[in-house]
Amino acid sequence: MVIYNRTLDCPFCVLSAEGRSPVWEHLFHAENGDEVIFRSESFSVVLDTAPLAEGHVLIITDRHVPSLAGLSKAERDELQVVKRDAESKLRDVYGPITYFEHGAESFARHAGACIDHAHLHLVPGGVDIFPLVAHDYPNVESFTSYEDALESLAGRAYLMFGRDAGPAYGAHAPACVTQYLRRLVSQVAGSKAVWNWRDSVRWADTLSVRDQLLNARKKLRS
Repeated sequence: MVIYNRTLDCPFCVLSAEGRSPVWEHLFHAENGDEVIFRSESFSVVLDTAPLAEGHVLIITDRHVPSLAGLSKAERDELQVVKRDAESKLRDVYGPITYFEHGAESFARHAGACIDHAHLHLVPGGVDIFPLVAHDYPNVESFTSYEDALESLAGRAYLMFGRDAGPAYGAHAPACVTQYLRRLVSQVAGSKAVWNWRDSVRWADTLSVRDQLLNARKKLRS
């Protein structure tokens, strides 16, 4: 994977090991700190460096695995706590939340993920993308809880999404365009120009990305 002429094995592994992602390094000088909001034993909650909205964060695994459904039961239990804590913080600051994951099974069956290191998006704004996903993936299922969805989708390439209040949804998606769910959330939220994270980083100045990141970090760390 190449970002701005720097070759990386995995940017999230770099973040877990060094405390700052390569994209954050590109956007900010060392004196600006890092994008980590908080850590647990197995996860980090970090600012998405190409936010769909101010306060957009990722929950990433410390170890390199392709999907959150592929975690052990103990790791999924820890993830539930981290997700709940992150959602609570985001709700207090920004209001309702939409979450989503492109759950890769392998490099070839990536479900739209362009980084094959498991990560869950939490985006301020409770947008409803279910009708759009159901149009493209009629097999989309509803689950009573996020944990039930992970349990059911394990071992497959999948799309997972929901809002902090309501059911979780998932669909088997062995074939999927890159950043599919980012595209839909961006579309419904009325910010279609920022669905591609690479373009968001390239246009950081035009889109005021640096200001969004620093504002979100200040609010979420307080």
